[in-house]
This record gives sequence, C-alpha cells and structure tokens, in this order.
Amino acid sequence: MYCFLVTFGPKEVSQSIQKCIRPTGEVYICGMSAKAEVPDDPEEIDPDPESIGTLKRVAQNVSSHLAADAAVVRAEQACFLPCTDDDVPVIGEVPGVVGCYVATGHSCWGILNGPATGASMAELVLKGRTTIVDLSRFCPSRFSRPT
Repeated sequence: MYCFLVTFGPKEVSQSIQKCIRPTGEVYICGMSAKAEVPDDPEEIDPDPESIGTLKRVAQNVSSHLAADAAVVRAEQACFLPCTDDDVPVIGEVPGVVGCYVATGHSCWGILNGPATGASMAELVLKGRTTIVDLSRFCPSRFSRPT
C-alpha cells in the first residue's frame, strides 16, 4: 500500500488529506477534521457533505483517475478519533478510583504507540511504576478540577 498526504489551505486553517492506494488499485481518501460531540447512537454518525465535496475536489486535482466521471465512490463515511483537549494521550491511574486505569486519546497514532502504551500500562498495573516510558506527561490528573 502507498500513502501520501496533501496539505492545503491557509496556514491558520490548513487541512491534511491522506490518500492510500491499495494493491487492488482502490484508493482510500480521508481527512477534513472537525471537532464534534460523539453521539450515543453510531447510526447517527453521518459524513459532512461539504467535507466530502472537498475531499472529492482535492482528489481529482491530484489525479484525473479520481475525477467524478472516472472513479466509483464505494462509501462515504465519518469517524471519530479519540483525542484529548490538549492533544496528549491520557495514560495512568484514574484519580480517586484505586485500581482503575485508562489509556486513551492517542488519535490516529494509537496503532503506532499502542505497544509502548500497553507495556507501560502492564508495568504500572503490576508494579505500581513504569520503567519503559515516563508517564508523568500523560497523567489523567491533569484534567482534574479543584474541589
């Protein structure tokens, strides 16, 4: 599989679009991030038509093979990435809940960082400390509100 990124727009509001070309010739295009609340019902998740339109326009500008009259769109989807307000994962014991641990908020980097996160969490749960990664930056208590 081949992947490449296209970044467009003014620096303040630029967007990155990822294109992945699979061995079958199928092209997967994603991007156009926006903040939104996750609905309780996954059936309520719909792609934004304006974002889909932008993805299609950028795709056809990159390759004539991806123009509307040359390509078949198999699916238009939206997804949610687990992100935190400060864009740093939350990894560690939940404040005030002994024995409850969390490891989330990796965004699209969860696949890359998952093994180190898992190994660190195993150490933390079993030994009460970590030697693999200093987890202080990721501490869940950074979101705690003063009482």
